[in-house]
Amino acid sequence: MRIATWNMKQVAPRKPLEERWRWIEDEIAPDVIALTEAKVPDNGPPPGWTAIWVPGGMGHRRRWGTVVAARNVDLVEVTEIQKRRSVVPLVTTWPGAVKVADVLVGGERWATVVGLYGVTRTLDDTNCGHGRYSVPHLLGELKALFKSSRRDRIIVAGDFNLSPSDMPSIVNRFGLTDLVELTAGDRPALEGCRGCNLGTRCGHFWTHRNGNSPNAAVQNIDFILATDELCRELTKM
Repeated sequence: MRIATWNMKQVAPRKPLEERWRWIEDEIAPDVIALTEAKVPDNGPPPGWTAIWVPGGMGHRRRWGTVVAARNVDLVEVTEIQKRRSVVPLVTTWPGAVKVADVLVGGERWATVVGLYGVTRTLDDTNCGHGRYSVPHLLGELKALFKSSRRDRIIVAGDFNLSPSDMPSIVNRFGLTDLVELTAGDRPALEGCRGCNLGTRCGHFWTHRNGNSPNAAVQNIDFILATDELCRELTKM
């Protein structure tokens, strides 16, 4: 199972939408992908894909949002959690920023994927330029999911607009593991890594680049997190 995440606006954003989807299929070749700042073509996902998204994205001038998409496996959107005596709806402050889906293999739930975008605003809608407010808040709104029967097999992926140094408190709070950090020893250090928390053990990815300047900040702001059971099944990052 190949799980990926990608910010769609970071790949030739002026290219036709269908061309960007083809790039994702050809170059990333995922089974399941959490796309952020993404759009689905007006006539639906490209052939061979299934996807879950909010039409119109974040709304207003932000017509993009988070899309969980898959090939070769089935997706079932998760909008509520069934408890013993009640049903808890999964309602979030920024609905277009979060999508939750069960991944089915052979009709059985393999895992639950949360696609999440770190909105760069505070809870009073002030622009702050990072996801330090929105990411923990959005995950907190999924509390029922983390306490449900799905709790052992959850993946959270997306562009969090956070630095690696922001991650320990989040993964510890929600019982997750940062797969980039878990596998850091498999890669050479990323020179100039901004917000690095690993020092000489750095094995982060350069996932975000602002412009083509040779002085562009070296940033790892996209992450894939997973619960312990899934971490034990990881073969390559």
